[in-house]
Amino acid sequence: MLTKIIYKNFRSNFKNYVAFFIGNMMGVTEFFVFWGLYSIVKNMSANSVMLEDTLEEIIISVSVITIFSTALMVYSMLNYIKKRIADYSLFYILGMKKQKLYVFVFSEYLAGWMVSLLIGLGIGREISFFIMLAVVFVLLIWADNSGISRMIAGNEIKEKRPKSIYWSICIVIGGGLLIFGYWSYPSNTFTGYVLSHVEWIMGGFLILIFGGGILLEIIHSHLKFYLKNLLKLNQLYSKYQTNVLVLLMFFSLHFIALSYCTANVCELLPINGHEKYYPYQAIWMNRGEKGDISFSETLSHSYNGKYENIQMIRVSSYGNELIGISENTYKKLTGKSADLKNEEIIYIVNEYKNHSGANVTRGGFEYGRNGFTWLAMGSYINELKKYVDPSSNHPLPNHDTDHLYKIRETVTGNLFGYYKMNDQAENVVVFSNKYFSRQYKILSKKEYEPNTLTLFAFPNESKEKATAKIKKYAKIHGPNDFELTDTPQSTLYITDEFLKTVKKGDIFKITNKIFIIIALLISSIFVSAIKAASDLQYYRKEKEFLQCMGIHEKIWKKIFDVEIQILSWISLITATILSAAYMIMNIHIESERGVIYGYKIWIYWLVILCLYWFMHYILQRIVTRYARKNVERQEKRK
Repeated sequence: MLTKIIYKNFRSNFKNYVAFFIGNMMGVTEFFVFWGLYSIVKNMSANSVMLEDTLEEIIISVSVITIFSTALMVYSMLNYIKKRIADYSLFYILGMKKQKLYVFVFSEYLAGWMVSLLIGLGIGREISFFIMLAVVFVLLIWADNSGISRMIAGNEIKEKRPKSIYWSICIVIGGGLLIFGYWSYPSNTFTGYVLSHVEWIMGGFLILIFGGGILLEIIHSHLKFYLKNLLKLNQLYSKYQTNVLVLLMFFSLHFIALSYCTANVCELLPINGHEKYYPYQAIWMNRGEKGDISFSETLSHSYNGKYENIQMIRVSSYGNELIGISENTYKKLTGKSADLKNEEIIYIVNEYKNHSGANVTRGGFEYGRNGFTWLAMGSYINELKKYVDPSSNHPLPNHDTDHLYKIRETVTGNLFGYYKMNDQAENVVVFSNKYFSRQYKILSKKEYEPNTLTLFAFPNESKEKATAKIKKYAKIHGPNDFELTDTPQSTLYITDEFLKTVKKGDIFKITNKIFIIIALLISSIFVSAIKAASDLQYYRKEKEFLQCMGIHEKIWKKIFDVEIQILSWISLITATILSAAYMIMNIHIESERGVIYGYKIWIYWLVILCLYWFMHYILQRIVTRYARKNVERQEKRK
């Protein structure tokens, strides 16, 4: 009998619980969507190195969506319980025991989660299961603190907020997390990079929550201003704890959209015009034999071009191949003397977004003991790949003295062009003349090792035909590419082809980031809509009360609009401030790596920020208008 009553009651009031199901399904489904995107990019990146960093960066979005999904599901469930509290009271009166009531509440939640899981259609369902367990855990703690019992008893729960200045310690902790995030951000491990964003989110959230509570108390002490804005700020004062989850969702979504995603887009802009930074139409690493020299001379003469041969050796680091030159060659190319001794080196980071010779103080080139880097002479062949494998018995880099080279200085440079897919590939290493000559003789005896770097320059009208000839000749007579490096590297780079590959990758990355920004913005709007739908009964009662107090319709509309939008705008403003700090941090760290973006990156950031704010304003107005019409419609029905 009790089961039938429960079923009929739920079916007759189903429309009142739609917000719960939408919130629950949206939380799980959005998590699935982002994991689906991760799976797609993962499959695509297997054949394209340009997408490898995109694959890693999507994990940050997935991490934020995990926080968002969990918070949304908890918020939806708590609102659902508040909606059904009258029904729970009835079941309690009819004799349902408290323990059975708890089981019943969690069974309802489990049913809703199963529906959400079916919508997700299996993508990432194992992780979704852990999210569900996390939500149940939170609800168990809440129930154990007599949350349901107090609501059934009809007691109004007084929501506390941080008032005392002593809560400032939490603001300090939040600031500390931001500082930790700064130090974690440039970590050479991807885990540190992801962790830094989580630290920024949690640090900003602590500052927002506890700083906001103290600020409200300060406003309360200014009686005139407080009374003037009481109705607009009522939701912050009366429902502070309830809104904590909402603020967490809003802030995490806005912050990632305006910091990590926006910064990545700004760094990639513009996607055209890079040709001017490449002094040569092709660079080719060859054996420097008579046939190669004759081919270069004939080709250059036939197509009105120029060529230059430079002695070089292949140098390997962990998973990358570099270009080694002598200090004489370095002086010829740059006009600077090196005066290197023994195994001292100058490490040149290929970079055209800075003037050549700028000091680099941060990066992944120091691998091994501090002030040294691990290098091996020659191409990255299979024997070397096995040597650096963690499962081998060879010494760790900081103890492998046979392969450690002292770094005299690390500077930026653009000697041949920016032909690299990661931080280290095709960077230039300068050796002393004596050491270079010894290694050059040893490596020249190996037929697979290139020892000459030929630089080709052709006029625009003939470069396409000329580079096609180079490509054909190099395929037959040039050294083989071993294709064992972490990112694709070659002995031949055709500038136009390389730039097309880079451009395609940049377009995909920008499109991907814009998709994530839009998805996060729409998610925040969904949160606003779900919150508005959950609070419609509260807004109807509030309107009735204000009408009885003689408040005009026009004033009520202004108050209503502020109440609907205030949490999202507070989070957006906070996220924008932290986004500016994030950009400053990112620009500073990149400058230490030798990358200087200039003032244009701030213009790109400002444009994206304005577009984001504008879209947020329009979509919030739509949600507000819909919620207000719903309240007015319900009022007319009465």
